[in-house]
Amino acid sequence: MKNIFFITSFFLFSTMFPSRSSADSVDVLINTLKTSDNYKVRVTAAMLLSRHKGIPKAFSALVYALNNDKHPTVQGTAAMSLGKLGNKSAIPFLQTASKKGNSYVRKMAKDAIKLLENDCPPVELKGKQIYLNIGSFSVSGYKSSQAKILESLRSQFTSEFEKVSYISPRWPKCKKPSDKELKSKKMKGFMLDGTLIISHSGGELSCQLKVFLTTYPRKAIKMMTSANAALTGNLDTSTIQQCFEAAVPAVVPNVKRFLANQL
Repeated sequence: MKNIFFITSFFLFSTMFPSRSSADSVDVLINTLKTSDNYKVRVTAAMLLSRHKGIPKAFSALVYALNNDKHPTVQGTAAMSLGKLGNKSAIPFLQTASKKGNSYVRKMAKDAIKLLENDCPPVELKGKQIYLNIGSFSVSGYKSSQAKILESLRSQFTSEFEKVSYISPRWPKCKKPSDKELKSKKMKGFMLDGTLIISHSGGELSCQLKVFLTTYPRKAIKMMTSANAALTGNLDTSTIQQCFEAAVPAVVPNVKRFLANQL
């Protein structure tokens, strides 16, 4: 047992590119999507990027294409691929695309939003006084599987704050509410974000979780807090998850205390 120590289009594409590793493949697709002069090739790249779930740079490239490509077929394909990736952070970008520009792009954006919203859990806001947006966070000191680590970290924070009667870390249909929507529900908005810093030495893995709380949506910093944890083990995703699972409960009470004073 590990000891924990607390310290507070397929043919077209295959004929153009050779078989390569998954990471290399993503880089080739992204480069193609951003630089090819042939819109049909860009469409194929956008379509194939939908296979690479949990890879931040694939998500970012599709958002870039949705917002910046000059051809509506590429934009529409990028929109649908964002829906297939399942990353609900795409919803605000898709909502913008669904309200302006080419009719095909608008339709694809709306269809992608439906895909993402169908996976959203129901949210009850009755009795809630604070909306807490769980930010993107970042990892330092470990490059592998960052998307998986951050997804687990955000999920743990979401679960912790769902236990607080006056806080909702979610919004209906996985949306990020506007200031107007918050006011209509008579709720105050805040955002929690920060960095997970990983180090490993002598068979011991340490993680420092630094978080900051800002207003939402204006993002004025209101407080900062941190916690550390350490355990024996290898430098791998599983051990890192055990480490931050120990650190998260140490920072949550400080955040709760501050938010309680805002009621």
